[in-house]
Amino acid sequence: MERLNENPLAIIKDAYRHGRTLSRHLDRLSPSDNGDIDAFSRLMKAADIRVTSDPIAGYWASEGSKFFDEGPAGRVLFSEFFARKWREVRWQTGQQRAIFLSSDDTPGSWQRPYAEAMQPRWDEMITPAIPLSEVIAMTTPITGQDYRSFYLEYSAENLRQFRVGESAEIPITTLTDHENVITLKKYGRGLEATYEQMRRMRVDKLARIIQMMAVQSEIDKLAAAITILINGDGNSNTSATNSNLTTLDPDTVAGTLTLKAWLSWKMKFANPYIITTALMQEAAALDLALLNTGSGNIPLVGYNAGGMVQGLTPINQTSDGVRYGWTTDATANVILGLDRRYALEDVVEIGGEIAEMERFITNQTQVVVMTEVHGFASLDATAVRTLTLNA
Repeated sequence: MERLNENPLAIIKDAYRHGRTLSRHLDRLSPSDNGDIDAFSRLMKAADIRVTSDPIAGYWASEGSKFFDEGPAGRVLFSEFFARKWREVRWQTGQQRAIFLSSDDTPGSWQRPYAEAMQPRWDEMITPAIPLSEVIAMTTPITGQDYRSFYLEYSAENLRQFRVGESAEIPITTLTDHENVITLKKYGRGLEATYEQMRRMRVDKLARIIQMMAVQSEIDKLAAAITILINGDGNSNTSATNSNLTTLDPDTVAGTLTLKAWLSWKMKFANPYIITTALMQEAAALDLALLNTGSGNIPLVGYNAGGMVQGLTPINQTSDGVRYGWTTDATANVILGLDRRYALEDVVEIGGEIAEMERFITNQTQVVVMTEVHGFASLDATAVRTLTLNA
């Protein structure tokens, strides 16, 4: 804490210069022993800042003023706390919920009894209904603003091994780079509060507000990702392949989804691709859930399709294993299907995630700003298909 109080600005600048989050940089300055909590967590512990309440154990989350009681170091901790709560929404999984720590220790364990409830509260994870991870195959960190992605057009002929004779040429698979670069864009949002609000608000409530802001950011990113998945990233051969409903099932009429059309469309995802995720608007999602499986009493959401189940943890899930979600950002009368293992690349700028804080003494307010620099690139357009319902 003493070193952070002495020259906090130099430490923050050094972290950003090396493309690290402040948490990671603090760990480089003060490495954690095996099994110990990370450096940021140790500083929070030293400042006695608690981020959750446990009435049974007899302690409550600290008030926001605790951050500022610690001088410059406390204000640095606050800006990183803001950033970590933001990142928690983006990167947390069902197996790990980092309340404010980046270590893997179980909340409430002997290593972290001072700030956590006595058991994990999995049902309190704050995430969007459709996490961005549902459409992202991989995340690529880069330096700079422009990114030229590489891709491999899948075909068995291009990838399989062939039997070759002695001294014969071995077949080669080559990568191709896209013609146009992907330009990353900067996104940001700030939170303004009065001195009184910051002093009186409990840290756990403040964390919830930050998480709600991050959730909206994820929703907006998903909307941008859907556009790229359907229309491509500006390079040739990156838009989704479309199928019309009446082509898949000539016995139906445009606008009426049938089980035959749905299963036929799923089968368009040929080996090694499968449809893992389907996104659509609410009306189409309802039609999908209520597809007749041969008995009016057993809709698709309850029907056991046996070996067709793909066995993935659902956001929502049909019994044939497809995770599906509805959003107003989806295209009307279109179901977007993808194999999330191959479909889309999330590109982020190293050091582009910055949390900054400023005080305005004239009106006694505090502003915390979070910015990110990122973009999306098509990874494999073969893994994306659309089903047009009104044609």
